[in-house]
Amino acid sequence: MTPGSGPWVVRSLRDWARGVRQGMALVTYRSGASRELVLRELTLEFQADKWNAETLECGECTAEEFVTRIVTSKADVLFVLDPDRLLFGKNGDRSPFWVNFHRETVVGHAGVQIWWMLPNAAIRFGKQLPDLSRFFLLREDLRDESAVEREPSLEFQIPPGSRIPGDPNRARHLLQRALRAAANPDADPARVWLDLGIPAIDEFLRAGQPNEGMDALRQLAGQAGAPDEVLNRASDRKASGNLGMAFLTLSRLYREVGLRDDALAAAKGAVRVYSQLEPTGVGIFRGDLGKSLSTLAIELSKLGRCEDALQPAEEAVDVFRFLADQHPDAFAPDLGDSLNNLAAILRDVGRLEDALSLAEEAVRVYREWTQQRPRAFAPGLAASLNTLSAILSNLGRPEEALVRAEEAVQNFRELARQQPDSFLPGLAMALNGLGIGLGNLGRWEDALKRAEEAVQIFRQLAQQHPDSLSPDLAASLNTLTAILGLLGRNEEALSRGQEAVRIRRKLAQLHPDVFLPDLSGSLNNLANTLSQLGRVDEALEYMREAANISRQLARERPDAFLPRLGMTVGNLANRLGELGNWKEASVNAEEAVRIFRRLAQEHPGAFLPDLAKSLGVHGSIVAHDHPREAMASFEEAIRLLAPLLTELPNAYVPVILPIVGKYVQTAKAAGADPDMALLGPVYAILEKLTPGASNG
Repeated sequence: MTPGSGPWVVRSLRDWARGVRQGMALVTYRSGASRELVLRELTLEFQADKWNAETLECGECTAEEFVTRIVTSKADVLFVLDPDRLLFGKNGDRSPFWVNFHRETVVGHAGVQIWWMLPNAAIRFGKQLPDLSRFFLLREDLRDESAVEREPSLEFQIPPGSRIPGDPNRARHLLQRALRAAANPDADPARVWLDLGIPAIDEFLRAGQPNEGMDALRQLAGQAGAPDEVLNRASDRKASGNLGMAFLTLSRLYREVGLRDDALAAAKGAVRVYSQLEPTGVGIFRGDLGKSLSTLAIELSKLGRCEDALQPAEEAVDVFRFLADQHPDAFAPDLGDSLNNLAAILRDVGRLEDALSLAEEAVRVYREWTQQRPRAFAPGLAASLNTLSAILSNLGRPEEALVRAEEAVQNFRELARQQPDSFLPGLAMALNGLGIGLGNLGRWEDALKRAEEAVQIFRQLAQQHPDSLSPDLAASLNTLTAILGLLGRNEEALSRGQEAVRIRRKLAQLHPDVFLPDLSGSLNNLANTLSQLGRVDEALEYMREAANISRQLARERPDAFLPRLGMTVGNLANRLGELGNWKEASVNAEEAVRIFRRLAQEHPGAFLPDLAKSLGVHGSIVAHDHPREAMASFEEAIRLLAPLLTELPNAYVPVILPIVGKYVQTAKAAGADPDMALLGPVYAILEKLTPGASNG
């Protein structure tokens, strides 16, 4: 275990507390992020020992009242989160509370102070650090503050999943202090942001209030200068861990309020800072460099720059693979996160086999750690299962995908029950994926229930945070539209489809690189629904728009968007055929067949069903003038679908049944006999599932 890492600190404190079983631990922080780590991890450790752990906050109480509450507590372990005013005066002087309560127990270290006592013991870390990025643990050896020698600092690693909700009141308090400090003509803007402004924003973010965090940024920027500019100037002078964490906090804020370009710039700032620090710190900042690289990769992918995201994502995996090999208990969770991120990006660029390998590794890492510390690492396991399910589905392995999707939903449901603010978005996303997975297996009623639940959750969340969650609401509406359409509930499908298009059109106007692919998918679904309702002219208009977008995307990134183009031009061919425009319909149908034939050669499990569907569309179009050519297309489609029908009959009956019907009709019109050797096994399955189908 790495000295100075988060797990090392927690274990040291746990061992100390066990050694002084009658002691009381007073833990105070100037850092919300560091405090929450200790509260979460130590509470879990002490609960395992069946100790009663209590957390006290003063709020508006007096120092005397607070001392009384501390002294009269019956807890085995007491965490005291005391406001700054009880420890520091307005000018940073020690308050009477500090002096009277701790006068004989102080042991100091540059920037860090810890008290050790036996009965009624108090431990204190973090004198005035805005985040506890440097930490040193002292023994039970009481020395005067002035006698403590300066020693090297050690990096304090905060593992993923350790964050607990922030305190909006504390955030406002920090903001007011920052505004007062910034009003001083001699104030250093960088210190104002690092010591007060960024911690205030972090509190708002952890409280689920990104818009309030953005308001705080704007208020303070008016007096202290824009944080990006101030922090960039500071990093040019001297890089520090605090600067790196500040950039990461800004990146998260910008991402959650929809400022993608700003989020990317802040992530680049974090990578720049930690790249400067890592070589000078003998590995101290390597973990933070890995985290900033992962953040940069995520922001690039969110902007549609998945190819550019690959390099930082791969570098992050390399960093955490090295660190996890040296210190698995400290860095294995970070490795799991970075593997999951890289797998998702590889999936987006069409490298499905590589994505599968990394997603499976991420699940193995998280599954191992969840067995040891389930509350800390279950979120990572659930997220990695979601990614793995999506990749398996893309590879044409729907049953395996469904198993992972169901496990992800089960995990997220339990997490959301315990911490709804933190995990309801993950539950909704997992439900949306499960709905798609159930639909892929023909279980449409079950799929509908999951999709409706996902929409309900995302709608609730979007009302609270519209900027950050409306894309997810649109995605769930898109899934629900498709399922309702397949169940024949077209009026309901139309309403959901129109809402999804409205949201995604607005998003695509703001960030076309990010949301144009999603808009294309929603336009496609809406066109299909309109067609089912007989509004063919409107359907064609939306279908042409979707095809134009898909063609543009496929030119730029064929590996990622050729499948979408194939689906879109196939649907466009259908709409054109409905209007009797056979020539243009035939051109588009042939293009769809070419695309899916190429894709099926590379990934048959994923794209053979799409090739069969495109052949069915082609046959339907050319049957009007070339029935023999249409019969050949139908026959090839049936040959491709027959084995799939045997394996997954419920999923493929809706696909093969209309193709068989059109094949028989076309053969009759051409005066030819259908191939009964081909149709016989298919009819046998259809008769079992849909009596009378073979007579159609």
